[in-house]
Amino acid sequence: MATILFVDDDPFTLETLKKSVLLFGHEAVLANSGGEALTLAATRSPDLIMTDMRLPDMDGLTLVKYLQQDAATKDIAVVVLSASVEMDIAELARSAGAKDFLSKPVRLNILQEVIQRYTGG
Repeated sequence: MATILFVDDDPFTLETLKKSVLLFGHEAVLANSGGEALTLAATRSPDLIMTDMRLPDMDGLTLVKYLQQDAATKDIAVVVLSASVEMDIAELARSAGAKDFLSKPVRLNILQEVIQRYTGG
């Protein structure tokens, strides 16, 4: 069982992702801001972090950079999610240190595939 930290300012999105992950047999930890995500990442040591691009206190790229700079979180795979259709966001996410980028809404089979890819489970 893997632990996935989801970061999004939309409570409905967080609950939907949580329910999906529970179906796959994993644990979900939820954060509604970048600051909360940084704290939870350091204290809960998730196997994977999936963050929205737009957060109330910072953008997803900034969060990825902070996670990469911290010795406690730098090895955790991060996937950036966005509803934006801008093509360069995926490249920006990867250059910031994200392992992958997914367009929202994320299909259930894609979510499961990405979780398996980065957690081995």
